[in-house]
Amino acid sequence: MKVDVAIIGAGPSGLTAAIEMIENGLTVAVIDEYYRPGGRLLGQHYEDPKAAPDQRVWNGKNIADQLEKKARGLGVHIFTNVTAWSVSEKWKIHLSHPKINMIVSKVLLLATGSAEKALPIPGWTLPGGISIGAAQTFTNLHRVAVGEKVLIAGIDPLSLSVMIEMKNAGIDVAGMVLPPISPASGNHHTPVQTVARLKDVAGLAPNSFIRTFGKYALAWFPRLIAHALRFNFLKVNGVPIHLRKSIVRIEGSEQVEAVILQSVSADGKPVGQAERMEVDAVCLSAGLYPLVDLAETTGCTLVDIPELGGVIPLHGPDMTTTINGLFVAGNITGIEGAKVAIAQGQLAAVSILKSLGKNGSITVQEAKMEMEKARIQSPLRFLPNIDEGRTKLNKLWEKEGVI
Repeated sequence: MKVDVAIIGAGPSGLTAAIEMIENGLTVAVIDEYYRPGGRLLGQHYEDPKAAPDQRVWNGKNIADQLEKKARGLGVHIFTNVTAWSVSEKWKIHLSHPKINMIVSKVLLLATGSAEKALPIPGWTLPGGISIGAAQTFTNLHRVAVGEKVLIAGIDPLSLSVMIEMKNAGIDVAGMVLPPISPASGNHHTPVQTVARLKDVAGLAPNSFIRTFGKYALAWFPRLIAHALRFNFLKVNGVPIHLRKSIVRIEGSEQVEAVILQSVSADGKPVGQAERMEVDAVCLSAGLYPLVDLAETTGCTLVDIPELGGVIPLHGPDMTTTINGLFVAGNITGIEGAKVAIAQGQLAAVSILKSLGKNGSITVQEAKMEMEKARIQSPLRFLPNIDEGRTKLNKLWEKEGVI
């Protein structure tokens, strides 16, 4: 199959880009290894207090369905349950499809998204041990409760937002605790550091006073708050947030039966006696990292910027990479929310249209402004220093240029 543009990844950025480009005269094919389009949108369902009153309920599944319906209606070729296992030359995308084993395109857009970091602790492979992203998908997409009494290990913007979604779905969430401080989980999960991170999810609070006060209090007084929270009075949606307890191990003979928790100091050092809590499911959250496997096969320059989530393709403000004809959008560029991914998809699309001598529905500069607007309006930030990461990226781009 030959098309003008091939997109790998049918998440919010990939679908948005496909719609923009086909509406402006390009032929487009989208490939995704999941069984349906939507990416991480499929598991999202929350209330965004910062949105307009008629847009406050963010139903990712509905948004994904709308994007898919529009894209297919316009003639976008969407291949799901298909793996793009290799990319060669400019551009040949090799597929696992039984009938179409290759797509040839003039331009390639990588919108491969992100994956969850593992949080290996003793007992984590027992049935009932599940990643926080999988729990989100079971809850919001498949309407399946992952357990009757659930503990979440890992306190971060992603796990907090999923906890709220699970609670709203009627699931009994027994509490949230810190991950163990280890080489696997990193050394940035002490109570003080975790308190400082909570400001990045303050946008999900139910009223403006709590959103504003909470954001600044958590940023300015993390140590004071961490010390005070040894009394465990903090609750979100009625769920105890144990900022002074970390998980040690998961116990059970054939499935999850309990967890062992250890009290810790404000700096994360063990204090006091361990305790046992009976649960039948444990959701593990260690954050996300960009998926760059296919980007690596293209030969584009990759850079390691921890503030953006790890290794990403070096790219410019208009989503171009160091190789002409290769563009990126979404979480492959750094871990951010779906609203930012949608804006990046449109920006990548209008940049591609411009590179092929066509006009988009808006200009590249207007698309850049929409992306920055999406960042400002996002109710949560997955990474605390993402602005610093973007600054580092832009400096590297100015230095490297395009091959």
